[in-house]
Amino acid sequence: MSEKTVLINKNNKICTLTLNRPKVMNALNIDVTAELMAAFEQLASDDDINVVILEGTGGNFSTGADFSLFYENHSVIEWLDGMQFLTRLIRKIREIPQPVIAKLQGAAYGGGSNLALAADFVIAAHDARFCENFIHIGTILDTGGTYFLPRLVGLVKARELAFLGEEITGKNAAAMGLIYKSVLNDELDNEVMTLAQKLAQKSLKALALIKQGLETSFDNSLKEVMDWEGAHQTIMLQSPEHKAVVKMFLDARKKRKEQEKNK
Repeated sequence: MSEKTVLINKNNKICTLTLNRPKVMNALNIDVTAELMAAFEQLASDDDINVVILEGTGGNFSTGADFSLFYENHSVIEWLDGMQFLTRLIRKIREIPQPVIAKLQGAAYGGGSNLALAADFVIAAHDARFCENFIHIGTILDTGGTYFLPRLVGLVKARELAFLGEEITGKNAAAMGLIYKSVLNDELDNEVMTLAQKLAQKSLKALALIKQGLETSFDNSLKEVMDWEGAHQTIMLQSPEHKAVVKMFLDARKKRKEQEKNK
C-alpha cells in the first residue's frame, strides 16, 4: 500500500493536514490534490473540528507542481481536467466553515505558495521562501494566484511578484501584507498553535458565517452585503451561543451590583 501523501491528525477541535512528500519538497501531484480534497470535504461537515492547520513535512511547505507532470504526455483535456480539479480544491478551502491556518517553513513556490494563500491565515518563519516562479517556466499563475495576489497586496506589488518571479522571505511577505505574520523559526509551532487554540474556542457557526461574508463581499454591493448581514445576524441573535454569552454578562453585572450594594 502506498504511503499517504496527506497525513491527518485531529486533536481538541483542531485538525492538522500535513503534506507528506518530503523527498520532493511536498510537490503537488494527482495523489496530493485528491487526498487534500477528500480531507477538506470530510472536514466541511465535521462539527467537532473548529480549525484546520495546513503544513508540510521535511522542512518545506510545497514547491508547487511536481515537475514529473511536465515530462508526461498529457492531452489538453487531461490538463484542463486537472486544472478544474485544482480550482475545486482551492474553492473548497475557501468555502469550508472552519478557518484554515497555513504554517510555512522552507519553500513555498508556485502552486505551493498560492495553496498557502488560499488559507484564512498564513504564518511563516522569517526565513521561509515564497516565490511565484511561474514566469520562469513560461506559464501563468494558477492555484488562485491571479485572484489572491492583487487582493492581498494590490496590483503594483502583484505585478512585481508575478512578472519578476523573485523569491521573498516570510519576513518580507508579512511586511507587504501578503501573509498574516512571520516569526522566528523556533517560534513557528507555538505561534500557529496559539492562534489555532484561540480560534478553536470560538463559535464554529459564527466563524463560518464571518468567513462566508468576507469571502463574498468583493462580489456584492453595499446594499447586498448589508441585506446579507441583516438576515444572518437575525439568525445568530437567536443562537444558543449568543444567548449564553448575554446571560453570563447579565449575571456578572447583577453580581457586581449586589456586591457594591453590600459594601
